[in-house]
Amino acid sequence: MNTDTAVRPDLSHLFAAEWLKVRTLRSFRACALAAVILAVGGAALAGAAYTDSAFAEGLTARDAATDVFSWATAVLQIPVLVLGVLVLGSEFSGGAIRVTFVAVPRRLRVIAAKALVVAAASALLATVSLGLGYAAAVPLLSRAKLADVPFGTVLSLLAGQIGYCVLVGLFAYAVTLLVRNTAAGVGLTLGVLLLLRLVLAVLDIWVRFDLTGLAFSAAASQVVTDPFSRALPVVVAWLAVPATLGALALVRRDA
Repeated sequence: MNTDTAVRPDLSHLFAAEWLKVRTLRSFRACALAAVILAVGGAALAGAAYTDSAFAEGLTARDAATDVFSWATAVLQIPVLVLGVLVLGSEFSGGAIRVTFVAVPRRLRVIAAKALVVAAASALLATVSLGLGYAAAVPLLSRAKLADVPFGTVLSLLAGQIGYCVLVGLFAYAVTLLVRNTAAGVGLTLGVLLLLRLVLAVLDIWVRFDLTGLAFSAAASQVVTDPFSRALPVVVAWLAVPATLGALALVRRDA
């Protein structure tokens, strides 16, 4: 037996261990079920709207497919957000994080492994849920003669929404790393995702300057379509600030 490996597991071993923890959580199964239901429901509702000829007038098949994916992602981001919080918050709430750090004293490795699990789980949930959602919307789009979208275009739209969901999951994880509390993590992340853009839009009126691009949701949506746009530093800041502060606190203080 290689005792050195047993004492110092590498990142792949930690990823496998953290993935096992997550997929055996009841809350993960609930998030997965909610993700599929919400994404399929959101996509089907968007597709049904286009069966009204007046509503669909002037739109192309690509416009309709983009809207279907956007509506599905808008509701899918909620269970993805909860998943990103639970991966770390569930261990803090039950005290299991202390056992984790006793087994693996290198805390930064644990943090990195959990982040990889969040990214992988978010991508998996988004791929399955959005794929099923679009499949459910296609018959409705066909009735409106808006389903003739090249397969490559569909894959490109799907990839962009998967990237957005991964960023949402990582942001929720970074916030939870900072606040160490499930309820606070969900509340803060929801507020930033759903409310901050509206608040900044109102402030635009007062400062006469476009502030909405500073919102995480707006910047993340832009980055997944144009990775090297001006939104990239905004997304990096939203992810790096809570993650860095949370990691420093976790390394310097008791869990």
